[in-house]
Amino acid sequence: MLKKRIFSSVILFSIFIISFFEIYIDNSIYFLSLILIAGFVLIYELGKILKLKDFSLVIYWIMSSVPIIFFFSLVLITKNDYLLNIDIRMINMNFDYLSRSDALLLDKFLKQFSVFIGTISTIFWLIIVPLDMYFKNISSNHKFKIFYGYFLISPMIIISAAIFIEQRWALFWLFVFIWIADIGAYFFGKLFGKTKLVETISPGKTVEGALGGLFTNLLLVSFFIFWTIYYDAEIYVRYVILAFIAVIAITALSVIGDIYESFLKRQAGVKDSGRLIPGHGGLLDRLDGFCPTIPLCFMMVVVLNSF
Repeated sequence: MLKKRIFSSVILFSIFIISFFEIYIDNSIYFLSLILIAGFVLIYELGKILKLKDFSLVIYWIMSSVPIIFFFSLVLITKNDYLLNIDIRMINMNFDYLSRSDALLLDKFLKQFSVFIGTISTIFWLIIVPLDMYFKNISSNHKFKIFYGYFLISPMIIISAAIFIEQRWALFWLFVFIWIADIGAYFFGKLFGKTKLVETISPGKTVEGALGGLFTNLLLVSFFIFWTIYYDAEIYVRYVILAFIAVIAITALSVIGDIYESFLKRQAGVKDSGRLIPGHGGLLDRLDGFCPTIPLCFMMVVVLNSF
């Protein structure tokens, strides 16, 4: 099982690196296409977990996919020269491009739309998720769970694309810290795990594993802080504090995402979200920690910037 997990992880990480850094071709649309495809796979797997059928499944897909398609369509309209990395002056064809003022307005709208969808996600994870895990009757409500793709998947996909376009490195390190938390939790849990974190929801998760994920992330961020101080002794203390707070938040949110997906699977009576990835299960089993972490970290930055 471990060999399968490692092999699958290497393949997935290679696909990520090639598309993210555009090793073979300088074209940002490849990574955005990867995000889009992942979004539809996640919507499909979540729909299977929720056991939606017939008209409810159609409404679920519309609610989940329309915001994503809408966002990506506007991205293509406003940022085609950036995404495709082409100089439109060199193309001897007649295209009707947006005026600069229209493009700026649409760009501003994209950012506001990202904040709006991030706010929806924040409300979901901070209010609805705790209530659902306590009362155990929200995600099982047939009328309410058709919105779950819109709450759970759409924000993560849209905001990942938005961060990638504006601050590629910020998204990269966000991904890395989520992965490190997951890897640290897995190995520390295997080696030292004794105290169950949420035994009734996910017996395999332990307090030692969660603390191990936090420890590995704190170790990583400490290395970068010392490396930064070595080259720039004037680093501000508040940035160091914010870095540690950010890592703690990322680790905690990734654990919450993992636990809640386990909760949904237990409610549905299934072990994995799918069989797409050997040794791991479905794609949602690998990206469950991303669902709350990316939107909520994005909203934290938005709030901090407003002050």
